[in-house]
Amino acid sequence: MLYFYFNQAFTLHTQTSPDPSALADPTDAIARLRGAKVADSLAALEPAEVLSPWLQLTTSLTRHLSMTFGVRPGLIVLGEDLEQGSAWECAALQTDEPLYARHIALTIDQQPVVLARSVTTQGAGMQALTNLQTRPLAELLFTDASWQRSGHTQNLCLPDGTSGRGCYWRNQTLPAGLLVEEFFLPRLLVKLGS
Repeated sequence: MLYFYFNQAFTLHTQTSPDPSALADPTDAIARLRGAKVADSLAALEPAEVLSPWLQLTTSLTRHLSMTFGVRPGLIVLGEDLEQGSAWECAALQTDEPLYARHIALTIDQQPVVLARSVTTQGAGMQALTNLQTRPLAELLFTDASWQRSGHTQNLCLPDGTSGRGCYWRNQTLPAGLLVEEFFLPRLLVKLGS
């Protein structure tokens, strides 16, 4: 059912998006996100200078995109399901159980500019993600005071070298932790340069 929902949403998106840099295959995008690795430092990512402030944001990425481009970003749910997390994700969430993962793309002018993966443990965290449907996660994290962000940002990169970051959140009233991973696609750099 999730793939049916996604395929409909993605087909509608690609019909209005002739740009070849748009996501060609949602399965490939999810596989890329699953392959994220921890980087030793921000310098190790070797990000473009214009990207450094984005990698160090402590506010809502969705809101920052809106303020930068003057439009609300689009959101495509690529897929969500239980899966085995990576070793570093399981360590961050202190579990060896399968994790619930939600994969999305944020778009500006119908072009993907950010890929994101959010992972959590089964139970309250999983329920929070499944209740989002097509709403941005920021609407939950930055409006519900029970979610608190860790002060530490984890530097991340995808297998193709795309720079990103990870932020850990904990719910203060429920037994739930959440890892939010965001990766900045080349199309964002193009748009920032224009």
